[in-house]
Amino acid sequence: MVGLRAWATRRRSSVLVVLDALGGVSWVALGLSLALVWGSFVGFITRSEEDRPGGAAVGTAPPSDAFSYPEEIERERRHLFDVPVVHTDPRALGLVADAPPRRFRVEIPGARVASGPGESQTVASAGTQIGVKLHCSGAGVRCTPLSSERQSVLSRGDVAVWLWEVRAERAGTFSVALTVTSYLRDTDTVLVEKPPLIWSVDAVAPPADDDWLSWAGDLWRQVTEAITGLGGLAVSVSAIAAVIAMVIRRRLPAGEPDDDAGTAAPAPEAGRRPRPRPVRRVRRVRRVRSRLGRTARGARARQSSGSSTGAISS
Repeated sequence: MVGLRAWATRRRSSVLVVLDALGGVSWVALGLSLALVWGSFVGFITRSEEDRPGGAAVGTAPPSDAFSYPEEIERERRHLFDVPVVHTDPRALGLVADAPPRRFRVEIPGARVASGPGESQTVASAGTQIGVKLHCSGAGVRCTPLSSERQSVLSRGDVAVWLWEVRAERAGTFSVALTVTSYLRDTDTVLVEKPPLIWSVDAVAPPADDDWLSWAGDLWRQVTEAITGLGGLAVSVSAIAAVIAMVIRRRLPAGEPDDDAGTAAPAPEAGRRPRPRPVRRVRRVRRVRSRLGRTARGARARQSSGSSTGAISS
């Protein structure tokens, strides 16, 4: 019995040792399996993010240098599309030296449209931010921007407008260059930039000051000023003459003899101005008296001639 118990004890110890060894191996295998599964999952997720358009790897940030990822630039270029660009023809501005500025306009209308009078058309690459620049080179020429340089055109229906004021300070010939650039989102990385459009523009001199129209205008201005001055002088002289006549009238004697009536005119009452003599009435009276006198003399002459004829006949 003692020997049997000892054998069973030895058997039990060996069985436990075998079981402990098998348990350690199973845990190691289980850990390795879990590690392989987790690694496969992480690799699948990372590969999916990299293959997705416009996506980036999880946990990675784009580098600061735009030219360090050429694959992204090529991918963005493939997403671009062409849009029409309608702009003012600089040769149709009609610039005049030292005159008010003219407007230069660039527009992406969102659809293909025909160019209007004094306009031209070109094509730009859209689907990102577009920058438009107007360069004016020449003596005395200024191109002042009235809008932002860069605007986003992300779809074919987007509309963008750029404006400038072009002013020539003196007559001459100068050049105008229009540049349209497509950028990578809001960075300074250039995706597409086509060759600039260049024009040669003439600014004419203002109308001469010594032409006949200007001479006629100056003459009319001088005549108008002279007439205005003479009118003021005439008004002043008339006022002075009226004052002098009033003073003289007040200093005249109260009454003067009337040659026609033969009697002195009554003195005017105090505080009342003398009434002027009726000149027209006196003239009419004189005419009537002269006619009556001539009639009477004619009647006497006829009467005397008749009496003398009767005496001769008798």
